[in-house]
Amino acid sequence: MAADRRLFLFVVLAVLPFFLSAQSILNRQVEVHAQQIRLSQALDLVARDGGFKLSYNAASLPVDSMVSVNAEGTVKEVMTGLLGPYLVQKESGDHLILLAQGGSKRKFNVKGSVVDGATGSPVSRASIFEVNERNASVTDGRGGFSIGLSGVRDRTPLLVSKKGYSDTVIFVSRNEELPPVILRAHERLDALEPLCAYDRCVVEDLGVTRLLVPDQQLYMADDPSLEEVRAVQFSLLPNVGTNKDISGIVVNKVSFNLLAGYARGLEGLEIGIGVNMERRDVHGVQFAGLGNLVGRNTKGVQVAGGLNHTMRSLEGLQLAGFGNTVWDTLSGAQIAGGANVVKGGMQGTQIAGACNVTTHDCNGVQVAGGVNVTVGDVQKTQVAGGVNYARSVSGVQFACGMNVAVGSVGGGQVGLGANYARSVTGGQVSLGLNVVSDSVRGGQVGVLNFARISNGGQVGILNFSDRITGTSVGLLSFAWHGYHRYDVVTSDAMALSLQLRTGTRGFHNILGYSPSVAPDERWGFLYGFGSELRLGKQGFLNIDLTGEQVVEQREWVDAVNILGRFGVSYGYHVARPLVVSAGPLFNLLATDWRDADTGAYLSELAPAEPVTESISGTTRFSGWFGWRAAVGLSF
Repeated sequence: MAADRRLFLFVVLAVLPFFLSAQSILNRQVEVHAQQIRLSQALDLVARDGGFKLSYNAASLPVDSMVSVNAEGTVKEVMTGLLGPYLVQKESGDHLILLAQGGSKRKFNVKGSVVDGATGSPVSRASIFEVNERNASVTDGRGGFSIGLSGVRDRTPLLVSKKGYSDTVIFVSRNEELPPVILRAHERLDALEPLCAYDRCVVEDLGVTRLLVPDQQLYMADDPSLEEVRAVQFSLLPNVGTNKDISGIVVNKVSFNLLAGYARGLEGLEIGIGVNMERRDVHGVQFAGLGNLVGRNTKGVQVAGGLNHTMRSLEGLQLAGFGNTVWDTLSGAQIAGGANVVKGGMQGTQIAGACNVTTHDCNGVQVAGGVNVTVGDVQKTQVAGGVNYARSVSGVQFACGMNVAVGSVGGGQVGLGANYARSVTGGQVSLGLNVVSDSVRGGQVGVLNFARISNGGQVGILNFSDRITGTSVGLLSFAWHGYHRYDVVTSDAMALSLQLRTGTRGFHNILGYSPSVAPDERWGFLYGFGSELRLGKQGFLNIDLTGEQVVEQREWVDAVNILGRFGVSYGYHVARPLVVSAGPLFNLLATDWRDADTGAYLSELAPAEPVTESISGTTRFSGWFGWRAAVGLSF
């Protein structure tokens, strides 16, 4: 029960402002002062001061009689003073219509035609509806129409209108033959709205609307001068409900639709099991089992089991089981089990199970189980289970798959698969590939890292760049304008070795080859890591850890014979780029090279009495102190 009361209170609070927002024509304040003018002129003065249009049958009023007016008060009070209490004053949109009282309630039909006042040609698709009732019709291709009327008055007012023509009101009696109704085209063009920038501009362009809404309602709804505001409506289908044939010109405050509903707009609450369709704006809350379709702007909340679709801007929330679309700008949030699409800019949040798409800038956050795509810039964050794409990102991109920013990334990229950006300020982290076509600040951590300029260092298996500022740690690091040194080395174990150091001074890779130049014909290839510490202007200290597979004969031996070295050597820049260095080593040989018949170990690298020696399984470990000396070129 408490939940029911809270729901009722929520509905009341949501709808109440819209009931209070409209001001009745009859309650508007007017002030008219005139001496000895015709009654018709006095009525025009009241209409002008009250800001409304006046329609009446001149035959029922003494319009040529002279009156003096000195009145202040509401429209109803002033009009009653001029006409007496015997005329009924009815509102219809921005029209005030004067009707004679009385009449029979027996329904009757009227046939007629509508013609152009200048050419006399038929006017098709003109709207005819009984004022203050729900009976309406539309002219056919030859300008003819037939309409059923309520018969509540002796003379029934019919409003005839068409976009581009001035409205007219005619009064018809039972069994009366109507002459052609004349509509006159506007002498000047009304102010036009900007052309729609998208493929479909109004809700009537959607296939579901064309399928469910009769053409007669669509033609009538296209006339902007026709509009009704009604408190409550119920409908089974767009033309089966309390608003009947005039659904397309009615703005509802509370609307209940069973299978489908169609209206000009909403200012309150709408609930539908099927589809809710609004030609223009929604100010309030919509609930639908299948979908909410809005032809213009939405300010409020749309909740649908299927699809929410706003064809211009949305300020508020869209919540859908399948998808949400906004064809202009979004200020708020979209939450969908499937996809969210914003064709304009986005200021807020998109959360989707599959994908989020924004065709302009995203000044918010995108979270998707699959893909986030922003054609413009992302000001905050993208989080995706699959792929993130943006022109540039001021925040952070998180993806289980790939992050792509064709411009700059200000807050970093974290992707399990790959990251790409033109420039990155906050760094890149991935289990796969990091690529920056320009510069990266904050570093790169991944299997393969590439950046033209790396200002924060690189950690990975393979690191490549044009220039590195910082430290590059990997199995192989190479910077075209980075640290390079080429050494010719001799040591206690190998007479000659050619070595390359590449990467950064703080951490670099050492690659080497020892050719067969001694009588023992031993040769080998080397890999390791090193660090160079500066000592004064020309001195430096190298700390190296290397491993070399040594083959102690001309032919290749399929056995482990690795000589590990840990060395500390002092170096000196004799003259740029010439350097010399020398220092002690600690050698540790791991070998399983043995004679197949006797099992004796065949390696002769270790001295007869090493510092340490042990055997683990078939591998012998021997350790001893040695030396190295080198001369090289440093760049």
